[in-house]
Amino acid sequence: MKKVNFNKLSIVNFLSVGEEPVTVEFNKGLHVITGKNKDKPDRRNAIGKSTIADALYFAIFGETLRELKKDLIPNNLTNGKTHVELDFELDSPRGKNNYKIIRTLSPSKVLIFKDGVDRTRDSIKNTTVYINRVLSASPSIFQNCVIMTVNNAVPFMAKNKIEKRKFIEDIFGMEVFSTMLTALRNEYNDISREHDTQLTKLEEIEKAYKNYEDQKQRILQTRKEKKEKYLTRQENNTKEKEDLKKELESLQEVVISKIEKGISSLEEGLKDQDLKIEVNLEAVARNKALASTRKETYKKMGTDEEKCPVCLRGIEEHDSDHIAKEKQKLKDYIHEAVEHIKFLSDGLKTLKERKHKFQTAINLRKNKLSEAKLQLQNKENILQRVTQLDEWQKELKDDLEAIKSTETDFDLLIIDTKQRVDQLERKVKKYRNALAKLDIVKYVVSEEGVKSYIVNKLLDLLNSKLLHYLKRLDSNSICIFNEYFEEEILNEKNKVCSYFNFSGAERKSIDLACLFTFSDIRRLQGGVQYNIAIYDELFDSSFDEKGIELITRILQDRVEELDECAIVISHRKESIKAVTGDVIYLEKENGITRRLDYMEL
Repeated sequence: MKKVNFNKLSIVNFLSVGEEPVTVEFNKGLHVITGKNKDKPDRRNAIGKSTIADALYFAIFGETLRELKKDLIPNNLTNGKTHVELDFELDSPRGKNNYKIIRTLSPSKVLIFKDGVDRTRDSIKNTTVYINRVLSASPSIFQNCVIMTVNNAVPFMAKNKIEKRKFIEDIFGMEVFSTMLTALRNEYNDISREHDTQLTKLEEIEKAYKNYEDQKQRILQTRKEKKEKYLTRQENNTKEKEDLKKELESLQEVVISKIEKGISSLEEGLKDQDLKIEVNLEAVARNKALASTRKETYKKMGTDEEKCPVCLRGIEEHDSDHIAKEKQKLKDYIHEAVEHIKFLSDGLKTLKERKHKFQTAINLRKNKLSEAKLQLQNKENILQRVTQLDEWQKELKDDLEAIKSTETDFDLLIIDTKQRVDQLERKVKKYRNALAKLDIVKYVVSEEGVKSYIVNKLLDLLNSKLLHYLKRLDSNSICIFNEYFEEEILNEKNKVCSYFNFSGAERKSIDLACLFTFSDIRRLQGGVQYNIAIYDELFDSSFDEKGIELITRILQDRVEELDECAIVISHRKESIKAVTGDVIYLEKENGITRRLDYMEL
């Protein structure tokens, strides 16, 4: 069990406390806080006695029991910084450690030290959470088991059903069941959401898996159709190409080659004719020139020229016979030349006719050649088309390879998808099993499960303790709680009555019995034990001297039994008689509360 020993509390500028610190040491024994109000001598309250309880609560939780606003906590007469220090020792199975809490306002700050080492967190909130965790403290436990404000706080019996139930669960340490149930609900909701998510994913993947299968079948069908086209085209294309190649070879080698040879031969004949024509034309030209020269010579024969145009001798030297003979020769030569020119002209005409025939034959063969070449071009175009079909076949083959590759990809994708489907199915099954187990655990920690069993077992302890303290307080009432933490109060006539039907003193007896009972149960549950118990306005006007005596005996027994510091805040003189420890005197003057060593009451 964890034990917390509060050692010392120091207060500065807190509520009515001013610059002069008020320090309280929490030693074993029964102590009383009392005092007087010098500002209002006729009043026994408003002294600042409850300030010590408020300061202790403030140091731990960062707020007052009265839930005052932060700006109302500092003493408005001093305008100084609020400063509260709390020293305590924690004795746990891990060992003993000394702690110091320092909480201030203006500025707001909280510090905590463990064995002199600063353990302050990054914020006031987180530091307060850490402090509460160290002390295993909760406001509810402190207000009902440590700092018990009898008059000003709402008594347990006056709380509503939900508040009562929550408090008793805390006392019994059953808040763990509520925490567990909340955690389980959250976990259940998380798993349920995850289950739905995984189920949705599973449905999506299964749908995708089917789509993959459908796509694969479509690809296989496309592949089959393309392959059939490819094979058909390949067969037809191969035969067509071979036929075309043969036709091209025949056209090229037989027809065109033959025509070209014929044209070449004719062109050679044409050249020969051209040569012969040229020779004849030259002969005609020579003969025409010779005839022309001789005609001129003939004309000169017998003229007054001094020389003979033929022999170039002087005319005087020749006789007329010579001139006649020469003129006849010239005449014969001219006739011969004319005849020869006629012969050559006739031959030239024949040569030109033959040339024309050669040219005509060449033109015919060139036309045939053009036709043959056009045919050849057409065949080559067809062959090119067939060659393009080869390219198409190649592309088709590539398509088939791509389809095959895609098919492989789809096969891998389908395998992967199937594996994911299997994984998700296992995951969904896992979540379903988890949900089923959580349902069982939820029942175990629910009101109907183990929690109910524990409540029934602990109710006897609660009711027996409550009855014990009611008897010690000499109460005529009997209070019993059922499994729903609903109280049933019987008066001295064993009639069921409401808490509010009893007198003030009787209600105080019930309230005190509850406080003592809850404190005992908290301690017996093995959670944490605090060495102090503060009772604010315990000895109020509702109790007579006998009542104060009975309460005092209980407090004294608890001090001895529990080895604790019990502090009673009271303005009644009777309370001082019960003191076994210190009397803490407080005096309020000019609005400032200070501690005195002694005062006359």
